[in-house]
Amino acid sequence: MIVKTPDVIAKHLVNAIGRGELGPGDRLPTLVQLASTTGTSVLSVREAIASLAAIGLVEVRHGKGVFLTRGAPIVEDLLEARRALESAFALHAAESRSRDLLQRLGALVGEMERHRRGGDTEAYSEADLAFHYAIAEASGNRILVRTLVNVRNLLRWQLFTVNRLPGSMERTHARHREILRAIRDGDGEGARMAMWSHLTELIARWQRDVAPARAGAAVSPGTARGKLARRRGPRRRRSG
Repeated sequence: MIVKTPDVIAKHLVNAIGRGELGPGDRLPTLVQLASTTGTSVLSVREAIASLAAIGLVEVRHGKGVFLTRGAPIVEDLLEARRALESAFALHAAESRSRDLLQRLGALVGEMERHRRGGDTEAYSEADLAFHYAIAEASGNRILVRTLVNVRNLLRWQLFTVNRLPGSMERTHARHREILRAIRDGDGEGARMAMWSHLTELIARWQRDVAPARAGAAVSPGTARGKLARRRGPRRRRSG
């Protein structure tokens, strides 16, 4: 896949956020400074900033600079959309599994295990992202896959943020192994349920440990957002 220059810049900024080098409310370096740091042009940096502003990660304040927001307000919408889409992707991947897909997923799970043991959250999150995209691409639905590709920087930021939490890499890695096992066994329903459970836990962790800290206030359990993680999972389909 060809990586565009603005995507490289956006990834550079998202990685800095994930490493904790940039925090909510921080002002980003100037466009010229970012261009120098990344070895790109000011035009490419401007395009990257526009893409991050569109997904709510940064705010452009004319005459003052570009600032990191307290959190992307659409991130829980992304998580809900991921849960619906990726559960279906996992089912399809299990039913149409190929040797190449199984080898790819197995290699990524192994890579995540190495990074988990080494405590490399950034590298773990990149493998995590690749794992989910590999399953999505196996669906063969180019429109839905493109939907995920278009929000890859928001997805990367969300993964980095959650995976930095204590015990998060261990828990998500266990879920990834469950998903891979179901796909390898050709268990479509099992893969779908495993993916649903994985993303439901991710939603709950986001609401409990990330959203309150970034917004400065706890998410009320009675709100629509608070109810999101507690929705019942998909019922297992009856055979026959």
